[in-house]
Amino acid sequence: MTTLTETSIDPKIKAALKAAKAKITAHFDVETMILFGSVARGDGDEESDADILVLTRRLLTREERHGITDIVFEINLEMGTNLSTVVVDSESWEHGMYSVLPLRSEIRRDGILI
Repeated sequence: MTTLTETSIDPKIKAALKAAKAKITAHFDVETMILFGSVARGDGDEESDADILVLTRRLLTREERHGITDIVFEINLEMGTNLSTVVVDSESWEHGMYSVLPLRSEIRRDGILI
């Protein structure tokens, strides 16, 4: 999988993704974060959101998931970006409903490690 530093993604979005990773991983037990969707594929435009899979080591509570959303919301306000998250624990990603969704194959194909 390609890493963020290997891409030509807009520098403002790159900076926001790095800030999101730093703040989220400082507060939550995150296994990995992956950019996916139109921005990762390189066919996004100025109105596209930057989709982020936040894969956690354990199932988070609703409050914890909202905490991640709050962090991303603040970064969006501060940096004028449009990041959005999908938060999934690794067990659900590997063996739950996410393991059979088309989203998973899209992320494997187009995902960029943050």
